[in-house]
Amino acid sequence: MDKKIILSAIALCFLLSGCGEKAAPQKIMQTSSASIITNSAASPSLLSSVVSDSSALSAQLKSILEKYTSHRVLSSQSFNTDNSRNVAFALVEGGEVWYITASDAQKLKTGIAFPMDQPDKTFLWNVDGVKIFKCENNPGGSSSHSYAWYVKNGKPIELPYTGMRLSYLGNGLFTTVGDTFDAVFTDGLAAGHTYKIYYLYWAGDSLKEYGGVKIAQKQLLKMKGAQAVLDTITKSGHVIDDIYYRANNIISINYHSGDRKNGNFDNVTLVYKNNTVTPKLVESNSGSAEAESFNEKNLSDFSYGGIYQAALSPKIAVYPDQFPIR
Repeated sequence: MDKKIILSAIALCFLLSGCGEKAAPQKIMQTSSASIITNSAASPSLLSSVVSDSSALSAQLKSILEKYTSHRVLSSQSFNTDNSRNVAFALVEGGEVWYITASDAQKLKTGIAFPMDQPDKTFLWNVDGVKIFKCENNPGGSSSHSYAWYVKNGKPIELPYTGMRLSYLGNGLFTTVGDTFDAVFTDGLAAGHTYKIYYLYWAGDSLKEYGGVKIAQKQLLKMKGAQAVLDTITKSGHVIDDIYYRANNIISINYHSGDRKNGNFDNVTLVYKNNTVTPKLVESNSGSAEAESFNEKNLSDFSYGGIYQAALSPKIAVYPDQFPIR
């Protein structure tokens, strides 16, 4: 599942190729973060420019940290602040996260768990000139939680609502994963663990989510390719449920079989560009021939399973002012 999430997030964002700037409402477009990556494919050079490998602590910062803890540093990220002060975030044995300056160290979090076979457990992203440190709390099982901080006026600020496996894709754009049990309902009881991608952007000093506004089927049908998508879903015996349009030109269609208390729930993600919608494979290495491959026999290849919501984190969601086609 992790591989599918990562591959799909990268492929989806690169396919968008500038369409987010056109459809985002004014309150989103006020930040440069709303633009969409224009590269046609994910390249190692792009990924390396936004993700920093673990960097060793300077002797000065290491000596400061040793005054506060004797635990061994497992992974660290050093950088210079706006006033050229060298600071660092560090993950140490025992699952502690520390922020270190030339004068002191501050413990930010405890109990961070991670797979022991991963030598690099932290990331440092440069987002519009702001350094964001991220680590993943992965105690085992099928869920994890992302923790992230940035530095403002010399102080570390924790970012809320980061979800699971927060990933930076460049140009101020992020994805996160919402996991829940909503694939199958039996007598109204939900089961089946699903992992759905949601979309975030950097708003200068916080993350915002591309929230979805509910649209009707007749609105969707104004877009080329929509009729074929809806026909494929309904001809296979499914009922179409809520449809959400997001300002990054992502459309989430929910559908189910059976009834709402005893049924299977799925979804398909559409990318809107040039008045045309294209269904996206969950796992894809290219954007070729995906519209043609969407058929009644392979609906599951296009579904993350479960029910998409208007927003994973409503408190940070920003919704489109209007649907792009009237």
